[in-house]
Amino acid sequence: MGGKAQPQMPPPVDQSVYDKTAEADAKLAAEKEKMLGTKKKGMRGTILTSGVGDETEATTEKTVLGGGV
Repeated sequence: MGGKAQPQMPPPVDQSVYDKTAEADAKLAAEKEKMLGTKKKGMRGTILTSGVGDETEATTEKTVLGGGV
């Protein structure tokens, strides 16, 4: 009798593609987090003294321009 043909199942999906995609997404997320962390630091990352500051005594003697006596 003229019934419909049974549909064929699609071929199985290669899981390595999903694994590579997930790995690339994780790598991208880690890089983005690293860049955001650097951006949050801003100028604070370049200060060489502590939050207290430099507490050494400053020289305040008067000097003559041009050197000499």
